[in-house]
Formats: sequence, C-alpha cells, structure tokens
Amino acid sequence: MIEEDLGADRIRFIQNALEYALTLGDFQKEVNGECTPEDVAQETVKRIARIMQFDSCGIYLVDEQTSDLHISVCLPDNARVSLEDEMSFMIDNGFVAWAIRERRWITLNSKDGSRKLLLHVMATYSRIRGLFVGIFPSQTSKYPDTSFEILSIILRNASNGIESLIYSSMIREQKLGLEKEVEQKTRQLVHYEKQLLQAQNMETVAALASGVAHQFNNALQVLMGSIDLTSMIAEDSPEILKYLARTRPIIEQMSNLTGQLTSYAREGTYIANQVVSVKSLLIDSLPSINNSIKETVKLSVDLADESVTVDVDLIQIQTVMTAIITNANEAIVDSGSIRISSRLLFWNAIPENIKGELVPGDYVCLSFEDNGSGMDGNTLRRLFEPFYSTKFIGRGLSMAAASGIINRHHGWIHVESEMGKGTIVHVYLPKSP
Repeated sequence: MIEEDLGADRIRFIQNALEYALTLGDFQKEVNGECTPEDVAQETVKRIARIMQFDSCGIYLVDEQTSDLHISVCLPDNARVSLEDEMSFMIDNGFVAWAIRERRWITLNSKDGSRKLLLHVMATYSRIRGLFVGIFPSQTSKYPDTSFEILSIILRNASNGIESLIYSSMIREQKLGLEKEVEQKTRQLVHYEKQLLQAQNMETVAALASGVAHQFNNALQVLMGSIDLTSMIAEDSPEILKYLARTRPIIEQMSNLTGQLTSYAREGTYIANQVVSVKSLLIDSLPSINNSIKETVKLSVDLADESVTVDVDLIQIQTVMTAIITNANEAIVDSGSIRISSRLLFWNAIPENIKGELVPGDYVCLSFEDNGSGMDGNTLRRLFEPFYSTKFIGRGLSMAAASGIINRHHGWIHVESEMGKGTIVHVYLPKSP
C-alpha cells in the first residue's frame, strides 16, 4: 500500500512538473501581443528565476543582420560588465561553441574559478536564436535534473516565440512594401492613363491645327500674291498703296499664327547640326528678350560655360524662349524679376518624374524663373493646350507651340508654379556629343 502511494505521488509530481513547465514555457500571449524579441527575453529571465537562483544572469540574442551575439537583458542591471567579461572568457575558450554544438545546458567554472556558470543555447529547429548565461551563487545546492529540463523547455519555447516574432515582422514589412509598391504602381497607371488620354486629345487637336494651318497658308499666299499684283498696278495711286500697306502687318501676324499652329502640330522644319553653346545662345537672345519685358522688370542671368553645347534650330529655340519670357513678363503686374539660368545635368541627376519623358543621356536644363502672380492647378494642367488662356494673352497657343518645338528636339518642358509664388519653367534639351 505504501509503495502504491509513493508511485501515485511520483506520478502526480511528474504531472505537476510538466504542467508547470508548460505554463512557464507558454509564450503564445507574447507572440499574439506582437512583443519584441527583447520583451520575450525579459520575460524568459523572469520565468527562469522561478525555478533557479542566480547571482546574475542574462540572455544574448543573435543579430539578424550581422549574426553577432548581443546582450538583450541582464539581471541585475549592474552585473552587465561582469557578465560580459565572463562571456568573453567563454567565447575565447570555446565554451560557447561547445554549447552551440550540444544544444543543451552545460555547467562550467567561472573565469576566476570561484563559482559555477550555466550556459544554455537558445535554438529552434532551424537556427540558433540566442544564449542564456547564468552565474550561480557561491554557495548553492545541487538542482535536480527536472529543473534543468524545465529550463530547457522555457528556452526552447522562448526561441520559437522569438522566431515567430521575427518572421511575423518580416512578413509585415514585406506586406507593407508590397502595399506601397502596389499603391505606387496604381498611381503610375492612373498617371499614364491620364497622359494617354491627354496625348490622344492633343493629337486630335494637332491634326486639326495642321489642317487649318495648311489651308490658312494657302489662303495667305493667294492674298499676298493678289496684294503684290495690286501694288504693281496701283503704283501711281498713293491712296490705294496706303491702304495696301496697312494690310501687310496684319498678314504677317496671320503668318506668325500659322507658324505657331504648325509648330504645335509638330510639322515645323527642324534644321539639325546647329551646335551652339548654351551661353552664346542666351547671350545672343538677350537684346530681343530685354525689348520684350517691361522697364520695371529686372532680368538676371546665370549661364553655363562655353563648353556646354546643344544641337538645335536657333530660330525655333529663340521662339520658345520668347514665348516663356513673354508669359513671365505678363505674370508680373507692376515690378518684379526674371532669372534665366542654365546647367548641365547628367542622367542620374535628372528628377525621376522627368526621366520618364526623356531618353537616357545627359541634358542641358534652361530655367526661367519669375516672381509674378503664378498659376493655379487648373491653369498649370492646361498650360500646353492650344488656345487655352487666362487673362494673360501669352498663356495660349505660344506655349503649345513651344512644347511642340521642344518635343521635336527630343526634350521636355516642365513647369512649376503656385498662386502668389511665381513660376519656374525648366526646358530640358539633349547635350550635344
């Protein structure tokens, strides 16, 4: 009867020990609560203290980036230096490597031989996650093997919990990265769809503008021929010649308008192989630019050196600059300033939102900055639409024509503007070889 009671007591003891071990080794709450690996290490040390007494102890975790061991928690806090010293001793003498190979607890003497140390690897099925180090008191009784088994269960479950947290964090980061990528791709698709729709609309208008320009030119040629013949016949009639002379400026304005229509429709003639320095291009244009701005507007220039060259049609590029300066001048109500600058941009320095409109290469950026009234978002979006204008006459066909010219030069125009803060027009042209 006594032996049966002893057997039953032993079974109950084992059951209680197992339940206690399972309780101490349950880190599901920490994992579900999305704690950090450091939080789990802190909780692990507290649970181990319930079954074993140490003068000091700590947990080293493996750094995911460098695979180095770093101390995560130390009890008490003021024992960190001595614990680190013992750890260096164990690493130098191969005890840490021994513990990693064994994947269980090992006991050994401290550095000075006065006390016992406990070293236990923290490992999952797949990899090492950390290391537990404990320094026993100078006088301590021998712990039963059951205590060490419970310690192993706690550390094994803590390792699994840490691994789950790390993988969960990686999955969350990947999910966030994918969500951001999807969001970015979606914005790009919407942007490209808007660009495609705008391009289709502009192509339709361009075709119309081209047809109108051709018909208009034909009519102007007939008109000019008739006026020339009439002038020859009416040589002896000053009164008639006076009226004919008044028609010539109007015809020139109409001819200029058809030129702008043709430029917008991208059918203008592009004279290649005119390699000029950006500096000389702007300097040669300064007299006409100065004549087109108000006396109350101050003009300043900051130009690249002579070595920066472009291959352009001089007359067409000067037309673009005139259109931009005219717009800037009209945007300044009373007094203000216009600044023209140029700089060489290598491909990696070009803004990402501009690269999509250009072929890879090096570019010259001409910038025209004014401190005028600026434009609102709607005006900015419609700036290059033909015949769209606000109270400023220049913000109409001239900018549409300028866009056609620059596109034909394999470049791009980008405009930045805000109401009350002025406008900056950036013209990108390929650098000549």
